[in-house]
Amino acid sequence: MTLEILFHIGNALALIAFLFRDQIYLRIATIVSMALQALYYLLILNTPQFDPLVWKVLTIMLNLGMIALIIRDRFGYGIDSHIRPLFNAIRVLTPGQFRRLVKGTHRIEGPVPILKRGEKPAELFYLLSGEAEVSKDGRRLVVQAGTFLGEIAFLSGGTATADVALMAGASALSWQVVGLKALMARESDIDIALRGLLNHDLAAKTAQSHLPVSEPA
Repeated sequence: MTLEILFHIGNALALIAFLFRDQIYLRIATIVSMALQALYYLLILNTPQFDPLVWKVLTIMLNLGMIALIIRDRFGYGIDSHIRPLFNAIRVLTPGQFRRLVKGTHRIEGPVPILKRGEKPAELFYLLSGEAEVSKDGRRLVVQAGTFLGEIAFLSGGTATADVALMAGASALSWQVVGLKALMARESDIDIALRGLLNHDLAAKTAQSHLPVSEPA
């Protein structure tokens, strides 16, 4: 009778697990369910039923591994301090999603030109620190850290609309456009979050209207 109770409780927990929206709670309930069922098959009729027992154990191990990955995905360790401002700007992404977003990126230090007007850029940039100079038709604008550079060309698939150079002491994060778009195509959450931030950044720049008149750059 006791063994039958283990069997029924285990299966009831398997059903209850599907009521949880949180993946960790769902998998914990599943593990407990599989453990009770494994105990039942181990003790039934004093003759262990190894075939179903093995599958229960494998299911437990798989869910333990997935719980570890989910927990890792939810914590912000491994995010360097220099890119923490970008992580804070994209608040809707989990730490794991953000780590995938910045994987494969590299830092560029100024002074160096990064965008040329009329040419299709192969990279998208995020100004981490310092300043960047945007030049167009003899007009010049200095952009502060916390800004994307080349976002118009990235969103439109066209060419750069201005010449952009990192100033001395500035640093920027760089993505290869092809790789970044492939990642966005695979992960809709990253696609939505990044497009939203790029559009917000573009709207802020548009609010500044045209580049101010200045001496020839």
